[in-house]
Amino acid sequence: MNLGWRLKYFGRFLKSVFVLNVRLLAGMWRLTRIPQPAVTVFGGSRIEIDDKVAQQASLLAKKLAQYGFSIITGGGPGIMEAANFGALAYLKECEVDSVKACREMVSGAVGLVHLNQERVNPYVQTSVIMDHFFSRKWLLVRYSSAFVFFPGGFGTMDEFFEVLTLVQTNKMPAYPVILIGSEYWKPILEWITTRALAQNLIQAGDEKFFIVVDDVQLAVDAIKQYHGLKN
Repeated sequence: MNLGWRLKYFGRFLKSVFVLNVRLLAGMWRLTRIPQPAVTVFGGSRIEIDDKVAQQASLLAKKLAQYGFSIITGGGPGIMEAANFGALAYLKECEVDSVKACREMVSGAVGLVHLNQERVNPYVQTSVIMDHFFSRKWLLVRYSSAFVFFPGGFGTMDEFFEVLTLVQTNKMPAYPVILIGSEYWKPILEWITTRALAQNLIQAGDEKFFIVVDDVQLAVDAIKQYHGLKN
């Protein structure tokens, strides 16, 4: 290939890498406004806010916030909005109850520009907007120490297997990874055990990197136990 064209192409790539890293650094700095520990909640954007699953996401976030966990989502509608709403609902109740020690920040998001004309939902206190899926996902995973997955589409599946891969390859500690809704996740679980594991495409024990529950309280208890919280 022509050297001039190669240099031009490489220059454009170098510029994009520089911009990407600046955005990642700025995004991580902004996320540090959200107190640790933090839990990232994933799930479908097409789920209606009054759906039973969305109500579970809201309840989960509210319960976790009561135990001092911040909630981070992708910032969009559906499960994400429900989770941010639950976290903020707790904070509003806390502010009314003068006995409790309230935090200023509990509900955050890492969004994506021009994603199906989505906007950051109104229950996010602080947000980071990224240009690429992979950089968004990096921030969603990097700042949290527990992950909860509600029913969702391709994006949710991508995020779920990304987290499992990071744990499997020891790129991330074995943080709690929890799937909510056994009926929805059943086909995925069967594929993992009857296909991937049976054909030695994953190792024995890899299927134990996550748990599946239907009761939100069980998810909360698992996260509390990992972080050494009793009450």
